[in-house]
Amino acid sequence: MRLETFRLEIWGARGSHPASGQAYCEFGHHTACLAVRDGDHLLVLDAGTGASALAARLTAHPVAMVDILLSHFHHDHVMGLPYLLMALPRSTRIRIHAAFGVDFRLEAMVSGLVSPPYFPAGIGDALRRCAWVTHDQGVPFEAGAFTIDTHPLDHPGGSTAFRVARGERSFVYATDVEQADGLQPGWIAFVSGTDMLIHDTMFTDEEWQDRRGWGHATITAALRLAEAAGIARLVGFHHNPAHDDGQLRRRERDMARRWPGSSLAREGETLEI
Repeated sequence: MRLETFRLEIWGARGSHPASGQAYCEFGHHTACLAVRDGDHLLVLDAGTGASALAARLTAHPVAMVDILLSHFHHDHVMGLPYLLMALPRSTRIRIHAAFGVDFRLEAMVSGLVSPPYFPAGIGDALRRCAWVTHDQGVPFEAGAFTIDTHPLDHPGGSTAFRVARGERSFVYATDVEQADGLQPGWIAFVSGTDMLIHDTMFTDEEWQDRRGWGHATITAALRLAEAAGIARLVGFHHNPAHDDGQLRRRERDMARRWPGSSLAREGETLEI
């Protein structure tokens, strides 16, 4: 019997800040945002500037329920959140999730980011319609038909990896992770058995030597995890905004030679899992 699949849409794959210009079109300009739709339910992973493009889609094709998983609160992962929230009709239920402990003040954190003087007034109504859900890391929870598990990541200020499963299919989203201390057994176990690993590959090996402690990974680090966890399908993510399409194509070719079937994420791409 054929296992049911689901489709993961990439609305933004850049890191740090958006990339601009014709040399950045193939892999995209927007920062981190992914989405999976299951009927009238939408699961969103991070809300970087890509969430503003997703907002335009939802204006034309609304859903009844949106769950937004925030890995952390650096600007490139939340810049598009207010535009997404304001685009959702009043009939859409909204839940915003973070896994920094059940006592984490999620509503206060997000409200501060999208309120004056950092953002114009007018989003208050959308914020009041949100349900704010905090989780302890490592404790699974449900979001519609999806089961979500979480794992802490090595990143300044903290970050969270999400393992998303529906039925027998699953993927891991692990952006903003350095792995400077090597692969820990618990991290390998968290990733093992999934159909796809979406992993930070921001720096080249040479760039990383001067950027230790910045909280980002290389293709080499992502490949080590894929090999240790037995992951066949690896997708590089959180592209350096200084890397144009030519450089990313060269990095992707090198990555695919080292790990057949691997690739770098492209904005506008749909991945079947």
